Amino acid sequence: MDRLLSSDNIQTFSFFVLVAVFGLLEKFRPAREINRWKDLKIDVLSFAIGVTLSRLCYPTIYNFCETHLPKDTLLIWHGVTDLPAAVKIGMALVATDFALYWVHRLQHSNAFMWRTHTWHHSIEELYWFSGFRTSFMHSFIYNIPQTIIPMFIFKLTPLEAGIGYSIGIFVQFWEHTNTDFNIGFLKYIFITPAYHRVHHSINIHNRNYGTTFSFWDRMFGTYHDPDLVPKDTKLGLGEELTPPKITRMLTGF
Repeated sequence: MDRLLSSDNIQTFSFFVLVAVFGLLEKFRPAREINRWKDLKIDVLSFAIGVTLSRLCYPTIYNFCETHLPKDTLLIWHGVTDLPAAVKIGMALVATDFALYWVHRLQHSNAFMWRTHTWHHSIEELYWFSGFRTSFMHSFIYNIPQTIIPMFIFKLTPLEAGIGYSIGIFVQFWEHTNTDFNIGFLKYIFITPAYHRVHHSINIHNRNYGTTFSFWDRMFGTYHDPDLVPKDTKLGLGEELTPPKITRMLTGF
């Protein structure tokens, strides 16, 4: 049973369930017309590279921290392990998203960091699968807070981590999906696909950095109302992707 409930198995199961769910949603409730065949080869390549890198980055970062950090150095308080699982997972999600907000914001304000992120912004046909288009450096940088915060600050068990990472996979699908939802007052807490689509538009890259929660952008002055952006606004970088440029973007250097 413990092997069945391992973090990797939970994530894998969640991924295939989400593929089915968001695939159907995009088929019957598309937000805009897209040609998903246009960049399918690029998206498949990016996905394969991204999954491989994630599998490599996580154990590398985890083992480094386990080896070089004194025991419980980053533990916020010793009683954290006694908290209910739902509380620990929730706190880890908020803390990780806060860190990723600032990492993401830095990617748009620093020349080196922007190079790690341009591949993700090359997406012109945004749907659930294209959202996995990330460079090597992007994957590595994001894996640092996504590993350290849940595993070394909140001491999540493998089962708790698996649930937390599965929520993260859901968010990855949710924010990039080609469909729209009216979530009412919850939009003041959580991002929506339309909210993140603003961030992928050609002229508004420097707004809506939040990856799960929308209140960071509201708190720190980087919010842009998706209702003010035309639904047919072009996405991407607005430049031609040549093979040499794609190769450089894939590495993130």
